[in-house]
Amino acid sequence: MKKTTSNLDRRSFLAGSVSSLSAMGAFSAVQSLMAAEPSAKQTGEIIRLVHIGCGTQGLYELPALLNEPNIEIVGVADPSRESYDYVHWSEKGLLQHLRGIIGDPNWKTDAPGIPGGRNIMQEVVQRFYERTRPGYKGKVVAEEDYRVLLDKVKDVDGVKIMTPDHHHACQAIDCLKRGKHVIMHKPLGNKMTEALKVVDLAKESPLATHLMPFNSSAAGNMNQIKAWIDAGAIGKLKEVHNWSNRPVWPQYPVIPTDTPPIPDGLNWDLWLGPAKERPFSPQYTHCVFRGWYEFGAGAIADMGYYSLLPVFKALNLDCATSVSTRFSRVVGIRNGVPRTVVNDYSYPMAAAYRFEVPYKDGSGKIILQWHDGGMKPPTPPGYESDDLPIEGMMFLGDEGAIVSGFLRQDPRIVGERAKKFAEVKADPPAETSDWLQRWIDCIRGKGKTFAAFENGKEVNETFNLGSVSLMCQGKKLEYDPKTRRVTNDEKANKLLTRDYRKGWEI
Repeated sequence: MKKTTSNLDRRSFLAGSVSSLSAMGAFSAVQSLMAAEPSAKQTGEIIRLVHIGCGTQGLYELPALLNEPNIEIVGVADPSRESYDYVHWSEKGLLQHLRGIIGDPNWKTDAPGIPGGRNIMQEVVQRFYERTRPGYKGKVVAEEDYRVLLDKVKDVDGVKIMTPDHHHACQAIDCLKRGKHVIMHKPLGNKMTEALKVVDLAKESPLATHLMPFNSSAAGNMNQIKAWIDAGAIGKLKEVHNWSNRPVWPQYPVIPTDTPPIPDGLNWDLWLGPAKERPFSPQYTHCVFRGWYEFGAGAIADMGYYSLLPVFKALNLDCATSVSTRFSRVVGIRNGVPRTVVNDYSYPMAAAYRFEVPYKDGSGKIILQWHDGGMKPPTPPGYESDDLPIEGMMFLGDEGAIVSGFLRQDPRIVGERAKKFAEVKADPPAETSDWLQRWIDCIRGKGKTFAAFENGKEVNETFNLGSVSLMCQGKKLEYDPKTRRVTNDEKANKLLTRDYRKGWEI
């Protein structure tokens, strides 16, 4: 890719990026970044951003980007043009939210349902800028294919990726190779091999990456929990339990057999992207994609990053070296006989994962257990009630327990030991800047964010391994992080990746 004079005038490399790139001769994927040219911004320049994914969550999160004066959204992309069949947490909540953004209480009063799609986001962004930015003369470009958009719109500096999980790795790698800074919602990928390729590329790249929705302030309560653990409040830490009421979307135990027409304005082939080809079904799209192994990464990847990334960082944990799973089963009737449905295509209604997770310093390991779909760990002795809350976290030692909310809020030592360690206080988090401002700072050459893609490696790797155990009907899998392979089941190794459709290979 030839560098144009106008691009050279407008862009500059991040501090030290030229020398760091020159040291990567053996890493062919990162070498392509040299051709793509990082689109770093000089201090004070507006960051031109493309938003990939225009569903309900992307629309709901728009205000942070729109209200940031250092960012201008110049393009949006989504395979869906515009429709009103989306899924959200309230029937009118998103519509009212968007009306507030554009300052029009009567916008879309005839909307038949929950809105989404690239035309919706294009209009919201355009009208917001015209209303709030004096002299704004820009034009927000909308395309169904983000690749076409990035080819068309010049001088794009960064992207936000807010798409179904199965697109994340392909899009992140492509955008990094194009020299774009990337914000992306979790996960890094819903297959381990592709997620690790994202990590490898981001680790050696000078480009700024950030895995949403992490904010440094979330580490605060974990600092207190870690202080108690270090002080011996629960003895030696043995286990960490995390439980969620997820999934809060339908989980389909059988593959749909009906073939409804593809909705007008939806490019189904583009929505599938790298995934296996199949007929369209509304049981795959919108928020229910998370329930399918091909498209999602399950409830653990939907919520576990929020709760467990600060735990991995504070405890200095590596990725899991083994996993086993338990799960709910579905029984159907065939030829008059009840039979268990053997399912290797969708996540169960409820599941429990048991990971063995070593410390990075080689000092031992702990057991990490994730529970979802209503499953919870046993109530620890001395807990104030007979049952744990619907969501939460527990740190279990050989002499006691710490219980908190799901995001480590309101942590407390269980039982009489709480009095003994009441005076143990933690230092405040070292990182305090807002996540979006931190990403902007990193684009301008000030290091990397606390949630740079490579910092999510161990969590993503662990979660992806758990999914493979479920697909193997709960079998305990042994994993070698050095070779990135399962050592006791060759079939499981094949499930660490996907069969990419032509044109989508990584």
